[in-house]
Amino acid sequence: MKTRMKFRPYCVALGIAAMAVSTAASATVHRVFPGQSIQASINGAKPGDTILVEPGVYRETGNGRYGLRISTANLRLIGKVVPGRGDAGKVRLVRNENQETGIYAAPAGCEYDAYATTCPSKLHGFYVRGFTVEDFPRNGIQTRWVDGFEFIGNESARNRNNGIYPTLSANGMVRDNVSYGSLDTAMWVAASENVRVINNVLYDSVIGFEITVSNNVWVTQNRIYNNTLGVGLFHPNGAGNPPRPVMANWVVEHNHVRDNNRPNDAPAGSFQANLPPGIGILLAGVSDHVIAKNRVADNDFVGIAVLGWCTANAGTSNDCSLNQPIADPAANNNRIALNTVTGNGLSAPPVPIAFLASDITYFEFEGSSGNCFEKNRPAGFSFVSSQPDGLLPTDGC
Repeated sequence: MKTRMKFRPYCVALGIAAMAVSTAASATVHRVFPGQSIQASINGAKPGDTILVEPGVYRETGNGRYGLRISTANLRLIGKVVPGRGDAGKVRLVRNENQETGIYAAPAGCEYDAYATTCPSKLHGFYVRGFTVEDFPRNGIQTRWVDGFEFIGNESARNRNNGIYPTLSANGMVRDNVSYGSLDTAMWVAASENVRVINNVLYDSVIGFEITVSNNVWVTQNRIYNNTLGVGLFHPNGAGNPPRPVMANWVVEHNHVRDNNRPNDAPAGSFQANLPPGIGILLAGVSDHVIAKNRVADNDFVGIAVLGWCTANAGTSNDCSLNQPIADPAANNNRIALNTVTGNGLSAPPVPIAFLASDITYFEFEGSSGNCFEKNRPAGFSFVSSQPDGLLPTDGC
């Protein structure tokens, strides 16, 4: 009998707990007021310190490519939010001069555009809460090589590449954030492991939420709407990082994924520019994951789609004849169960693949196996399948 995958949140909790090293006795709280420099306080902080920022608009100078650059271990960066005052009650970090990324946490010397996937060290512990990061041309809030991170209650507004972006990091919590207005992804977990993504609101972007080349990611209670694609789970060819030894156990459950019909305005030639509007959840060339108990509604093209990587990209700039897969392109051993799918596939885009429009689509020619579609509802939902019998596969149930 096939053993079903089950995410173990306690592994993440243990990793996050490791952030709380014994620095509390000597920790200092640095307060920052409008007109002062947040970065100056960061530079003067020691491991375990807290930077407490009062509401206001902050334009940092002298950082070159970053709004804020963090390389101090176990630093807590907290923006004070005053409810009921709108923007006046927020800590707003806005772009100044040639800055590219809003908040970037990584070990010293390991920068966000370094294409190497190794760094001589790790940054142990980073916490950011209550920041609104606006209008940076690359990423809003990003980590690289951070072990033990928490993004809590932040807002990413119109950061044009990716909004909230933990990458090459481990043992993290991403909770209660809002992200919108990105030309790639509102929130992307990339090349990371043991990450919990809980109760975020992701909208008005090309991709609402994305996972690539990661292990043990639990995604629950998020609201994802008005994107071109709601949730994208992609093969390593769609990532900026090479394959990892294990890329399994992405559990996407109890989310509301609706009305992802936004026109695609991604930059021409990019991977995401090939995505047709109107898709709720897309698994493309990935294996060993669970999509369960989600509400997926009113996505014009497809509610939930499981495709082989080469099948999904046939005839595009990512066609496998042009870009050979760097890992198995099949979609194996995925469980799609107990989802509620309604009103999807009713207004497919005018493209040659319009015949795939449905509530649930399984379509692949890579020889995928071990997938399980069961107990999705309501009875009579529409579906498309490339199986010889025309039914959704149950060999993995």
